[in-house]
Amino acid sequence: MEKLLIIGNGMATARLLDELVKRAPSRFAITVIGAEPQAAYNRVLLSPMLAGDLGWDDVRLKPDGWYETHGVHMIGNDRAVFLDPVERSVRTASGRSFSFDRCVLATGSEPVKLPIPGAHLPGVTTFRTAADCALITQG
Repeated sequence: MEKLLIIGNGMATARLLDELVKRAPSRFAITVIGAEPQAAYNRVLLSPMLAGDLGWDDVRLKPDGWYETHGVHMIGNDRAVFLDPVERSVRTASGRSFSFDRCVLATGSEPVKLPIPGAHLPGVTTFRTAADCALITQG
């Protein structure tokens, strides 16, 4: 069985996993590394969640236990920081190392704070993640 490592656990990864378990259910030993603590969710729906119109169950893309049921090893809250394509390995911020036969980079994007005065003051935040949403509502 080939070792497939997916770096990033957003909407693209969720869709890729759906296709892999449907089309090649026993081809890969899959590990997903995500910087966020929770599993994939729909970022498009964060605004309605922030407004209180939706809850977490409406936004997340996989139900509890989905990764385990499908044999996917999910590593959350640990960012990949070094990729060695020659050695076929990845090191995470916590110092863990993972080897792979194939690697998919599905890291999405990072929000940009404008280079204007005050952009880095307390209370000024970006709005891209579930953590950003929580920070704004607790603010």
